[in-house]
Amino acid sequence: MKQTIKFIINGNVQGVGFRWSIKTWADKTNIKGYVQNLSDGSVKIVANIKNVNNFINGIKSLNNPFIKIRNIDYTLLNYKEYKTFSIKI
Repeated sequence: MKQTIKFIINGNVQGVGFRWSIKTWADKTNIKGYVQNLSDGSVKIVANIKNVNNFINGIKSLNNPFIKIRNIDYTLLNYKEYKTFSIKI
């Protein structure tokens, strides 16, 4: 069963292609939701997913040497259906 989860990713995740890497990976794996930079330097991802651990492992396995993830926090949200995966500004 899919859930809507909000992830907050801290580390070196802005200005290094992280959002584009997430979008490309989400499109390839049929994940729906969005990714957005936050003013504190972190990145928020809201996504419809089935398995939190698989999602986190996917984020950590992105092949970009400039991305340095320090911490990933997540929160279960009320379910909301997303039709695509987008990058919010």
